[in-house]
Amino acid sequence: MIAASAHPKAIQERLGHSSIQITLDRYGHLLPGLDDALAAGLDAAYTGGMQVGDAAELRAAKGFE
Repeated sequence: MIAASAHPKAIQERLGHSSIQITLDRYGHLLPGLDDALAAGLDAAYTGGMQVGDAAELRAAKGFE
């Protein structure tokens, strides 16, 4: 699910974890580049360089798709 870019909250619900903390404690190590992708996306959005659809391209470039 992580390799398919599933949101951690969706993973929690699908696996039946009682809290997002359990999910992140168990699988958080598989998301090391998530912060980098988020930071790049926020930077691009802040500078006006992000267009509709760029988020999917960013995730793909970072290996999340």
